[in-house]
Parts: sequence; C-alpha cells; structure tokens
Amino acid sequence: MKKTILLPTDFSIESLTVLKTVLSESATEEKFDIILLHGVHLTDSITDLLFYSKKKIINQFVSEEFNEACSVIQNKYASKINSIRKDIFTGFTQSAFNNYAEATRIDEAYLPEQHQWHFDKRKSFDLVPFIKKSKLSVQQIGWNSNHNIPEKGKVAEIFFNGVPSHS
Repeated sequence: MKKTILLPTDFSIESLTVLKTVLSESATEEKFDIILLHGVHLTDSITDLLFYSKKKIINQFVSEEFNEACSVIQNKYASKINSIRKDIFTGFTQSAFNNYAEATRIDEAYLPEQHQWHFDKRKSFDLVPFIKKSKLSVQQIGWNSNHNIPEKGKVAEIFFNGVPSHS
C-alpha cells in the first residue's frame, strides 16, 4: 500500500528523527512517498521574484549533512520508501495550505511532540499551525532527544538521536 506523508522540517538532522520513527514502526508492506516541507516567506523584490527558483531556495536551507542523513535513511529503509522530496510552502493562508495538501495528495502528516524548530526568522515560518488546522490525518510522534551528543548537526546524529517515547 502506497501512502504520501508530510513532515515539517527545519532541515536539521534532528528533524529527521520523526521520519526515522515512522519508518521503523510502519508495517512491512507499506511504501511511502515522503514530503519534507519547509515554510518560506517570499521576498517582495521584483528582481528576486523574476528569477525565482524553488530549487535554489531549498539549496540555501539544506546542508550537505542533511542530504547525507536523508540518503542514509533512504538506504536503510529502501523497501519502505518510494521517494523523499524536499519542498517549500510559500502560502500565507490556511486555504493555500489545504490546496497544497490536496494537490500533492498527502494522506497523513507526522509532527514531533517536542522539537525546538531552528528557523531563519526572516525567511522561514512554522507550518505546524497550518497542519493542525487542516483536514489531514495528523499523528504526533514523541522521542527522547539527547541534546548533549557530540554528533549534534552531523550525519551520525541520526543514529544516536530519537529513541521513541510512546505516549
């Protein structure tokens, strides 16, 4: 059974813990199309809008370590993953988000119960309020985050972080 899932992200390796938990706890026969979504405020500059490139904006936020961590997860759970896609949402309204969710055929959204998002306040915004108000099926995922690990921000963090806490 194929399912499209949405996970909000700040493009930190720690934010991938939710994905790792979902994949490890899912049924063997489930296959996922995964959308890692980040909220971005567009600029008012006409020049910037003329040369707008979604890929360029995503590349400004995504680190090499984040890409490597995505590859590690994709390799580890290859039998459960159809695709992992990084995307941005630039809308301002709930209806814009609902249209995005409908257009991308999202079946479920997964949110971390406790996560300190690290957004660039000038460019990014939190998608959680949009997700919670949408008609999507929303699952809360908890984990015990170890904030003192020396691998913080490195690919190795994906192995040490995120022991699920069932609530």
